[in-house]
This record gives sequence, C-alpha cells and structure tokens, in this order.
Amino acid sequence: MKLPLLSLAVMGLSLAVFVPAVDAAGFDCNKASTLMEKTVCDTPSLSASDDELNSRYKALKHLKMFRLLQARWLQEVRDTCDSSDCLAAAYRAQLKMLAPQPLPIPPAPAKGQLLPQPPTSQYSLLDPDGWQRYTLATFSAAPPQGDQQIVDAQVIGGVLHVVLFVGQYQQGLSGYVGTLYEYVDDQPGLHPIARDVRFVGWALPGSNDQGPRYAGIVDGVFYYRQRIGDELQQGMSYRLGSRSAPEASQRLFQSLSNTQRHAWARVAQSLNEENYSLSLDYDQQSNGTYSENVTEHNDVESGWSIVNPTWSETRPVMYFDNEGPRACIWRVDVQRKLLSKIVPEHEAISARPVDIHGREAVVYLEGNQLKFALNPDD
Repeated sequence: MKLPLLSLAVMGLSLAVFVPAVDAAGFDCNKASTLMEKTVCDTPSLSASDDELNSRYKALKHLKMFRLLQARWLQEVRDTCDSSDCLAAAYRAQLKMLAPQPLPIPPAPAKGQLLPQPPTSQYSLLDPDGWQRYTLATFSAAPPQGDQQIVDAQVIGGVLHVVLFVGQYQQGLSGYVGTLYEYVDDQPGLHPIARDVRFVGWALPGSNDQGPRYAGIVDGVFYYRQRIGDELQQGMSYRLGSRSAPEASQRLFQSLSNTQRHAWARVAQSLNEENYSLSLDYDQQSNGTYSENVTEHNDVESGWSIVNPTWSETRPVMYFDNEGPRACIWRVDVQRKLLSKIVPEHEAISARPVDIHGREAVVYLEGNQLKFALNPDD
C-alpha cells in the first residue's frame, strides 16, 4: 500500500496561509480514484520516482522556499497531468530541482575566456519571463520606492538569510530612519533587528551603486552602523538567526561597492554619468578594445535608468534594477553576451544574487514584499 508524500497533508504544512490551496490529500493506493493517483500507484517507475522525491523533499521541507516550490509543482505541474508520460516528465523535473547542484554552474570561465565583443556587436536582448517568483515575507507598509533596500543576503548552512531596511530619508536627521529586518528561511516571518534606527549602510544612498558598504554579513554576524549624533556613528552587530538584541561592536564593516567587490574576473561595470547606459571594462583586449556596451546609450525616457548593479560571486553574471519605461530586474550574462529581463514587475527593486541549493536565484523587494526568483535553466 503506497502512500505518496506529494500532498499538503503529508507535507505537514500550513501552506494555505501563504499559497493557494492545493487539491491533493495523501492517498492510499487501495483508494486511488483519480487518473493521476492510479497511474502513480500502478506504474513501478513512477512509484520509485515518488519514493525518491519523498526522500529529497523530506530533507528540505524545513525551508519555506522549498515548500513553495513543492506546492506550486503539485498544483501547476503534477496534478495537471493526464498521462504517464506527463507524470514521468514532471517527476524528472522536480527530482532535478530538489537535487543539490555543485558550484559554480556553469563552470567558471578560464582565464582570458571573458573578452569584450566587437564594437559593432550588440548583446542579445531577451524577455523570457521564465523565472519562477515567490513571496517569502511581507512587511507592514512600503515607503516610497527606493527607501527600502536589501542590505545583504547570504546562504549559510543551506539556509537563506536576508537583511533588509525599510524606512524613509529624513534630511533633518542626516539620513535614513527606519527598521532593520531579518528574514531566515527556516524561521517564520520577518524579525525586526532594530526599530527607529538611523541606519548607515552605504556611502551614497541616492546613487546607482550606493558606493562603499558600511553594513554586511561576516561569518554569520551582521555588522552595521547607526548615527548617534550629527557627526558620530556607532558600530553594531547582530548574530543572524538569534533574534536577540543587537550589541555595540568595536568591529566596523567596510567593503567596496556591490559591483567592485563582486567584479567577475576583473570585468568592471561602467555607467555613464547620467546612469542611462551600461558598459563593461575588461583587463584584456579583444577586437582592438577593452570594453563593450551592454545597453545602448539613450535618454532616460527611452528606457534605461540603471540602479543597484551587482555581480554574482559564483557566476560571470551581473544583475541590476532598472527605472523608467523598462523598469524591472535584468540579468547580464557576460559569457554568453545576453541581456535578459528576469523579473518583469515594475515595482521590483534591490535585487541581490544568491545560490539556492546550488541554483541561481535573486532575492528582491516588490512593494511591501520580500520575494525570490529562481532560474529555471539551472
């Protein structure tokens, strides 16, 4: 008597709170009534795939993002199948999704492999809209766009940790005033690290790349600075996942800007002074040039107004938010010379790359929600 895991009841979840209800209860093969249930029970290869999927999911179901992935797969893929071939393909895809992948993917380019393309060539522009997008958490209200930012995001011990700031710029108080939140994927909701804090996270909060960083994660501890006077700053530290009060710290975090600290193989971004185009500068020459244009030069009304560019630490890929007519989140694949829209919603901002189970993903903000998007091709 087979009892497949693939149901919300057997998952042991309260998914109805944050995902649509999925019409799948744990079923006894002696009582199988639907075509899908009967096909899984009656086909040895599908039954074996179901057992393997049970095993892989059991090790991941403490993480919300995998509960979301599994719920969508149940509702939109497996339970829509009407043939054994469809079910077999569905199981193969989900087994691949739940299998850990080695890093980096794709393999890191060899030295000298990343070179500028000819000056007359253009990056291919894609609008695949194939990245799956999920909501991880919601904060109470969204300030004007841009005043909320993801400060840092890391996967530690397989668990996603995100620190975000939600506040508003107040000129009289010399900067941003608001709340620092922590999201941990194996804990419920958002935890307020510090409320009504005069946060100092970056040197140039209004610029495209925000300049040097004054807040970030090191060895599982989040370090940041807060203003305690017009000219004074206090270093603070918070151990991720502890949900304890932050403490004063003698250790101060400082690093290069997002694009400089994650520059891939000495390929650096270059924005024109009005932030209306993006080019990449290489340390090696090709086709008589050391640079290439990723986006065309244009007025902001024509589409490009690039904000928050940042490199992946594991892939030759850059991400950026775009304002104006082409507002959304874009991906720059330096190896394949592709410029892709990966999150189409115009309110999506503050994208930060992470690797989820070895798969390429970004976390970002949209309105008053913390979300993530997963590359379906990994």
